[in-house]
Amino acid sequence: MRLNQRQIEVFNAIMVHKSVTAAAASLRTSQPTVSRELRDLEKQIGFDLFNRFGKRLTPTSQAQLLHSVVARSFVGMEEISRVATAIKGHNAAHIRIACLPAYAEAFLPDVVHRFLKARPQVHLSVHSLGEVALRHDMTTQLFDIGLTEGSYDYDDATTEKIDAGELLCVFPAGHPLTAKSVIDPQDFQGVAFVYYSEEDPYRHKIDEVFDAAGVARHFTLETTTATGLCSMVAAGVGVSIVNPFTAAHYAERGVVLRKLSVRVSYHVNLWRPAKGLRSAHADQFVRLLRQVTEEMKQRFKILLAD
Repeated sequence: MRLNQRQIEVFNAIMVHKSVTAAAASLRTSQPTVSRELRDLEKQIGFDLFNRFGKRLTPTSQAQLLHSVVARSFVGMEEISRVATAIKGHNAAHIRIACLPAYAEAFLPDVVHRFLKARPQVHLSVHSLGEVALRHDMTTQLFDIGLTEGSYDYDDATTEKIDAGELLCVFPAGHPLTAKSVIDPQDFQGVAFVYYSEEDPYRHKIDEVFDAAGVARHFTLETTTATGLCSMVAAGVGVSIVNPFTAAHYAERGVVLRKLSVRVSYHVNLWRPAKGLRSAHADQFVRLLRQVTEEMKQRFKILLAD
């Protein structure tokens, strides 16, 4: 089965505009034509893409799954158009960054601010997703920089570990354990604990610490992001152990930080494409990123000393 470009355009337009009428207008064609092309597409693939309630179309779960792939191809086409326009206007400098949501919220803003202050002509785009989805997108889309927790190898790309300190304990304000300056694994025995999903590479490292100490935590909630985890801690749902960037970010939002007696090193995995595909602007961004990382490591020490 091979779908043609027109069928994909029609399907995408309906998904984006939520109606056949609006889709037809965006494609500069008639509503009957779009309806016919949609029926032909559904007949070819062998399943319905939309539930029909009168004139209203509601996408099926299969349509949503298909569109998650289709949308990426359209983003790629839009990016080509944007770059072509930029080249015409002599402003093609663009850095595409893929990263975890935790970095987009608690780490990158400072790097981006400093970078653009010195180079206002450069355009940046930040694509943030969870670890598994992000690694998938990094194989299907072109990025200049990737920042992940897990290691990543693809073709001629390289991954380098950046030392970012160590994992930190996080507590809601007023929690009894905040009376201690250094927390032992045994202190978590029976304590309500917010934890990462199985896909998180640091979930297993944290589990190993508690397994070695024979400590049974009271698991209260599982979340896929460090920012979600710290928000739950701030609300008093439980305590946890998290990367230092997010911990420091939430220290300004009522979360109390403490050092763990068992050091669990934390690294950011810096992904770069093959050397022939690297830009000078991306190289400059990486140098600034390293500088900010070192500065933040000093900030972590100050926060823990308070």
